[in-house]
Amino acid sequence: MENLHYKQFLSCRPKLYRFALSLTKDVNDAEDLFQETLLKLWELRSEWAEWKNFEAYAMRMERNAFLNNVKKSNRQPHLQLDEISDHPFENATDINMRLADLRLQFYSLTSQLPAIQRDLLYLREIEEMEYKEIGEVLNLTEAQVKVYLYRGRQYIKNKMNGTR
Repeated sequence: MENLHYKQFLSCRPKLYRFALSLTKDVNDAEDLFQETLLKLWELRSEWAEWKNFEAYAMRMERNAFLNNVKKSNRQPHLQLDEISDHPFENATDINMRLADLRLQFYSLTSQLPAIQRDLLYLREIEEMEYKEIGEVLNLTEAQVKVYLYRGRQYIKNKMNGTR
């Protein structure tokens, strides 16, 4: 049984790193947050068997660590357009460039949303998590998840169409 939990620990690492990057919008801060989360998870390894959804618990732990860090530093992360331009595209195909452009547009628009809607959209649209899993990560009901997602999507849709 311990082997199963260790495999879960290893398999959720890429998703945890991507989530940290989406929260911090900075590679160095994301790596710090990611390492902090892995360390906390490892320290709690004796409790892994008790957790119903390892991945959701780990992502909630990472989000809480991020929020604690934001409170400590008293700053709110924002994605700036000049930070986006650092991505190299010289060897990318047209499809990859279009996908990268859409991702940048997504991050730019979602950075204007409240933190809860931004996190929900990231978990649903980028990580492709189910509503129930998102609710577990963010400590919300499925109904709340759906409402926040709807509002976030509507905001993005209106911005893309030039309204508001």
